[in-house]
Amino acid sequence: MAIKILIVDDHPMVREGLSNMLENIEEITIVASAGNSSEALEKAHSAEPDIILMDINMEGVNGIETAKQILAQKPEIKVIFLTIFEDTESIRLALQSGASGYILKHVSRQNLIDTIKRVHSGETIIDQSVFRQIVNDYTRLSKKLTEIKPLDKEEKRVELTPREQEILRQLVKGLTNKEISAATNLAVDTVKTHLRNIYQKLQVKNRTQAISLAMKLSRNSSESLFVIENTDFGKTGHRDSDHE
Repeated sequence: MAIKILIVDDHPMVREGLSNMLENIEEITIVASAGNSSEALEKAHSAEPDIILMDINMEGVNGIETAKQILAQKPEIKVIFLTIFEDTESIRLALQSGASGYILKHVSRQNLIDTIKRVHSGETIIDQSVFRQIVNDYTRLSKKLTEIKPLDKEEKRVELTPREQEILRQLVKGLTNKEISAATNLAVDTVKTHLRNIYQKLQVKNRTQAISLAMKLSRNSSESLFVIENTDFGKTGHRDSDHE
């Protein structure tokens, strides 16, 4: 069954260009397009898309707020932001909205198609051209081992083991579980176990929220995402149900 796409952009030429780019792709079908937030909300219900290609900068209600409203009502839909903004703050806000992808408008046709397919299969995709800035911000942050409070401001420390820190760094780079497994020489099931422990410690539900939290904290170079816990590396053998 073809992946159903809703295109949301306030520029008619962009909508037309994306439709032309994706036409005649057997695995993809364009079910609707919208030029503003209210149209997007209506089409998200009437056209029942699998994926929404969403612009951020739209007149009236922007794409991020629109995505929040849509996903609050229809969480099964996946949103890919297609934008010109390359700054860390825009990416952070986009991921916090619940989006599953963030790519730039100069993306090639094949990369756009690949991104749609990968997001539909459950991956979170961030354009490679903006990763360097994200990783640099995160690396600067992770070198500072000061204590911080979690987002709920309770008197707790966020403690990640060295192995968990390593896996989180790979996560922020956009690696899949299999790629993290290869990079760390750990079994995929072990990677999943570490990820679940990371999510629990950071008080997040999935990899998208973990990446978003790391990016949010990286805005303040005086903060650190974690402190090192003196725990030996080791495999637990516990299966993780997170398959994102």
